[in-house]
Amino acid sequence: MVLPVLVPMNLSLTAHYRGDTCTGAPYFVNIANGGDICSNKTCVMDPNLASSGSGEVDRVSIVCSPDFLKAMKELFGRADYLVWVSFMDSNCTYLDFGSGHSATTDCVGAYGESGYYKNLLHNNETATIESYNSSACSSNSLTSTECVNRSSLVNHTCESNGYRWYSSLEEAVAESSASSNESSASGSSHIDASSSGSILTASDTSGNSSGTVVGVIVGIIIAIAAIVAIVFVRRRNKEKYQNSQAGSTQASGTSSLEAAANGQRGLWDDDVITAKRIPRDKLKVKKLLSRGAYGEVYSGVFNRQQVAVKMLTPATRASIQHVNAFLAEAKMTAMMDHPHVMSFVGVAWVSLSDLCVVFEFMDGGDLRSLLDKYLTSKHSLGFVRQKATIALHICHALTYLHSLAPPVIHRDLKSRNVLLSKAMGAKLTDFGISRERLDRTMTAGVGTSLWMAPEVMLGERYDVKADIFSFGVVLSELDVHTLPYAQTKKKNRETEGRELTDATLLQRVATGSIQVEFSDANLLSITELGKACVSVDPNDRPSAAEALYKLQVVLAHELA
Repeated sequence: MVLPVLVPMNLSLTAHYRGDTCTGAPYFVNIANGGDICSNKTCVMDPNLASSGSGEVDRVSIVCSPDFLKAMKELFGRADYLVWVSFMDSNCTYLDFGSGHSATTDCVGAYGESGYYKNLLHNNETATIESYNSSACSSNSLTSTECVNRSSLVNHTCESNGYRWYSSLEEAVAESSASSNESSASGSSHIDASSSGSILTASDTSGNSSGTVVGVIVGIIIAIAAIVAIVFVRRRNKEKYQNSQAGSTQASGTSSLEAAANGQRGLWDDDVITAKRIPRDKLKVKKLLSRGAYGEVYSGVFNRQQVAVKMLTPATRASIQHVNAFLAEAKMTAMMDHPHVMSFVGVAWVSLSDLCVVFEFMDGGDLRSLLDKYLTSKHSLGFVRQKATIALHICHALTYLHSLAPPVIHRDLKSRNVLLSKAMGAKLTDFGISRERLDRTMTAGVGTSLWMAPEVMLGERYDVKADIFSFGVVLSELDVHTLPYAQTKKKNRETEGRELTDATLLQRVATGSIQVEFSDANLLSITELGKACVSVDPNDRPSAAEALYKLQVVLAHELA
C-alpha cells in the first residue's frame, strides 16, 4: 500500500529550457514549496543564472499547482521524463522538494552548471541516471551511475534516503487503465482535499458490496488524515509567516541585514561567488554534525548527492562583516583544485542571513574523532602505513597551498580539520582566511592554540612555516592519539599535584621548553621529521615539499 503524499498548499514548478524560446520539453523542472507568493510565469529569463552549462541562454516557465504529477505531465507533454521527490520525514509523507528530468540518451545540462546527465528509462520499467562532469558526457567524464529499480519506479516505494520516484512510464499505463476501469474503484486516483491542499493516493477495491464498505471506511480514514495534514500544513505555514514577521522587526533579523547590505558591494556580488551560486531550494539541510564559535556544519542533500553544508551561527548571521568573511573563505575554497583539499560544491542563499556554503561530504569523519577511538580502544602507538598515508595526503595539500601565488597559509591546521573517507583518504578543510577577521586574537582560544606556531602565539610576522609547525603537531597526534601536550599535563599533575595552566603551557611551547610527544614505538624517521617541524625557529623547519619527500621515502622503504 502506498501511503498518502501530503503536499504543500501550492507548489512552484520551475521548468528550464535551452535557448531563448520555451518550445518542446524542458530539460529540468524544479519542484519547491510555492507558499503564498508563487506566480505563474511564461518563458522568462532565469533569475538565478544568466546562462546554462552549454553557454546557451537559459529560460524558465513557472507553474503554480498543488498537483506536481499533473503539472509534470503537462510540462513534458509526450516526452519521457523522470521525477524524484524528497520528503521531510523518513516515511515519505510530507513532501519537501523535488525535480523532474527529461529522460533521453542525449547529454543534457544540469541546473546551476553543476553537471550533466543522461536519464534513461528502460522497457523493463527501471531507470538509470548517469552523471557527468563534461558537456560531452564522455565515458571518462562519468562521475556516478544511479539505478532505480522497478519497485521504486512503479510502486513509488519510499527509499531509505527519503525519496520517491515517478516517471512517464506509468502515465501510458494509467491512461489505458483509466479507460478500461472507468466504472470500477481500482487503479490510481487523485483526491482533492479542498483548495487548501491535496493528497495523492492509490487504493484497490473489488466490485462486491463488502469491498465497497471497505472502500468507504478507507476513504473516511484517508479523509481524516487529510484534515489532520491540512491543519498541520496550515499551522506550519502560519508559524513560518509569524517567524518571518517577527524577524523583520528585529535589528538582527534578515530584513535589517538586507537593508544594511543594500547599496554596499560585498562578496555576494563577486564573480567567483555568483558563478558558483546554486539554488537554495535544491539544497536540503539535515542533521547538525558540528558547531564551532562562528560556524555550524550540517549534512545535507544536493542533486541527490550527500553534501556537507556550512552555515554561520545564528549570533553571527546578521552581520555583514561575518557574511563577507564567510564568503571570503568560500571564494578561496572555490578557487582551489586539488585531490586532498575539500571539494567545493557551491554557495546558496535566499537572503544573506541564510547563507550556506556547500562542500563534498566525507563519510569517514574527521581525524580527531578517529584518534579518539584509537585512544579508547588502546590502539597500538606508532606509525603504520595507514597513518603515514594520511600524513602524506595532508602534506600533499600543504605543498599545493604553499605553491600558489601568493602562497596560501591555512592558519588552522589541526586534526579536527582533516576529514577522511571510509577508505582513509584525507582532505584538508576549514581554511583560515575567515579567521583574519573573526579570530583576531587566536591565542585567546587554547583549543586552536595547541597547534599554533610560537611566532603566531607571540604576534610576530609569520609565513607558510607556521603551517609546518601545526603539521608536526598533527604527526604527534597520529603517533600517540592524544591531544597535543596531554602527556606533559599528566606529568605535571603527577609531579606537582596541580594542573599546568594553559597560559604557562603556551608560554613554554613558545620558548621551546615543551614540545609535543612522540612514542618509543614510532619510526625514528617520523619522529625526527615531527621534531624538525615543531622547531621554534621557522628556518629550522622543513618546507612542505621536503616533508612530502621524506614521507614518500618512508612509505616506499620502511612501510612498503
